[in-house]
Amino acid sequence: MLHASPLRSHRGFTIVELLVVIAIIGLLVGLLLPAVQTARETARRSSCHNNLKQLGVAVAGYSNVKNGALPAGGYILPDWSSSRGSGLARLLPWIEQVEVYNAISFTSDPMGQTYPSGRFIYETAIPGFLCPSDDQGQWTQAFATLGWSQRRGLTNYVASAGPSLTGDNSSCSCTESYALRSYAVPGPPDFVWEDRVELRSGPFNRLSLEIKLRSVTDGLSKTIFFGESRPGCSLHMINGWLGANTGQGLTTTLNPINTDTCDATAVSGVNGCKRWCNYNYELGFRSRHPGGASFLFGDGSVLLIAETIDHQLFQYLGARNDGKAGGLP
Repeated sequence: MLHASPLRSHRGFTIVELLVVIAIIGLLVGLLLPAVQTARETARRSSCHNNLKQLGVAVAGYSNVKNGALPAGGYILPDWSSSRGSGLARLLPWIEQVEVYNAISFTSDPMGQTYPSGRFIYETAIPGFLCPSDDQGQWTQAFATLGWSQRRGLTNYVASAGPSLTGDNSSCSCTESYALRSYAVPGPPDFVWEDRVELRSGPFNRLSLEIKLRSVTDGLSKTIFFGESRPGCSLHMINGWLGANTGQGLTTTLNPINTDTCDATAVSGVNGCKRWCNYNYELGFRSRHPGGASFLFGDGSVLLIAETIDHQLFQYLGARNDGKAGGLP
């Protein structure tokens, strides 16, 4: 006589067990995400370092051709009436951008120049000028704030003016930055806006002064040449890489690394020191790398400098010939 096999019972997950599984998955994801984000930032920072290294090669190539001169900006003194582009634009042939370079005439303001197609040269995005760590959405917001229909080709790398004084925008004032003026080289009242190389503490300027490598007497390995910046946090740098008034040769080590000036709104009456239009704090070095920013030194080395660096030491690294050849610990 055949007997039917008893039915096997199938028990599903209870609510408690399901919640435990979900909690474990959430915990694993929570542990994994920071590691993924860290790996991504490490890769981005490596890309930024490589871009700065290529700029170092470009500076060396330029100097070899120009009898030891460093690329200067294009403001012609004494009347400031002429703009002839940035020093960064003069490095294009050494970063494989000869076609863009050949389209530029440095005998007039290149910000008004176009390609044969009619497209403005300033719109050109140069891949080696951009750090992937920066927030490109912030750039879009900044362009919208300015009402620009045509975007600028931007850069995250600016030539250092060292511990040089900057001005103040009376409609977007930040007088608290005045406390840093005592660190300037040379300090007030010695500084004036005129065509004298000896009054330029850093290796670069936005004027038509080609400072010589031999004047970097503190040592190339101990003098900052370029550093990172965020164009969405500076009314000068949002102008891009091409023009003379874009922060190139104007960015100063007087401002602490990663000083927050990223308020690009048009609202008045708020703390000017947080806004991108103050003409002093905005002209500083900053990045989205946690805790610091990357810098190119005159010998071609690239280092991440912590935002907690001793401020006086930062000025020693910014000046080219103050006789205080400070080194990083």
